[in-house]
Amino acid sequence: MKKIYKKSFILILPIIILTIFSLLNLYYAPNISNLYDGLFLKQIIWYIISFILMILILFLKPNFIINNSKYIYGLNVVLLILVLFFGNKVNGSRAWFNFGVFSFQPSEFMKLSLILYLTYVISNSQLKSKKDHWVLILKIFIIFFVPSFLTFLEPDTGAVIIYFFITLSIVLFSKISKKNILILAIIGTLFILGIICLYIFKNKVFFNIFGSDIYYRIERLSSFSSGKGMQIENALTSIGSASFFTWPTNAHNLYFPEATTDFIFTLNINNFGILGSIIILACYFILDIAIIYYIFNTHNERTQILTIGFLGMFIYQQIQNIFMNLGLLPIIGIPLPFLSYGGSSLILFFCSFAFIFKLKLENEKYPYRVFYR
Repeated sequence: MKKIYKKSFILILPIIILTIFSLLNLYYAPNISNLYDGLFLKQIIWYIISFILMILILFLKPNFIINNSKYIYGLNVVLLILVLFFGNKVNGSRAWFNFGVFSFQPSEFMKLSLILYLTYVISNSQLKSKKDHWVLILKIFIIFFVPSFLTFLEPDTGAVIIYFFITLSIVLFSKISKKNILILAIIGTLFILGIICLYIFKNKVFFNIFGSDIYYRIERLSSFSSGKGMQIENALTSIGSASFFTWPTNAHNLYFPEATTDFIFTLNINNFGILGSIIILACYFILDIAIIYYIFNTHNERTQILTIGFLGMFIYQQIQNIFMNLGLLPIIGIPLPFLSYGGSSLILFFCSFAFIFKLKLENEKYPYRVFYR
């Protein structure tokens, strides 16, 4: 374990700082509303569970997990189907299994399953002809589409977007022909532009084709910039009235919904001022740069694919969460990594970083070994 911490200190220290801020924010969250009572103790339990799972992964062979990722992916697909029928409905979305004492969200675990399975499929593909490239692209699309469709039905648009960025990141840095990727990008862009034009100029036709659920979901996303809604207005007021540094006992404590999850960045500014947000951003910047450096300084293809998939998810969640807190992007229910309340998200990121730690050690020990074949 000493070897792991010594070689991965640049990744561990920012996570420790984020953990401290997360717990402090949840400890003082009841100052805003008694709705947040008890979350502090629950978050401690989730951190303990996440840390234990992280340690377990560090003692496992990462390639054993990757080589059996199709079973993990398949299990997650089954869970996404079951949650549509037996899940607990929260804020209009049936995305959670609730067992009284705890609950978990299958779409969070699907993110890691998707990364692992795409890593396995791409790293084990032999691309000797043009046909092989298109066959691989079709496989990737099916792997992406199945969980995306099921998650969209919950509905959880935010998770679907994250699936897309995971897949896009991996595909762009894979060995798939860039010409084929360009063709797909053009087709995809034209398709999206056609949908947008249909929605803007022929909204009745759009409504009849795609139904009321999709229509009103896009309506909510397209109208976010209007500034209406108590949640975003109070969040922006809280940010605007923050001093450079404060302490939770001296904070303004203006109430806004989802303060411990989607709007944890605003809660952090409310509790610790602008300086608190600078520290948080610095932690994410260090983690992002460290992961990028690692990607371009490893000689193992499978390690690169897995880490790139994680990086696409990690950076997107940072940008989406922080920018929607600032009113610059739609509010679509994206937690801020290591900071927002929630066991599913914590387990996802701790396990993902455990894979990076372990693969980092494997590649430092055998820098040129193609250890997955």
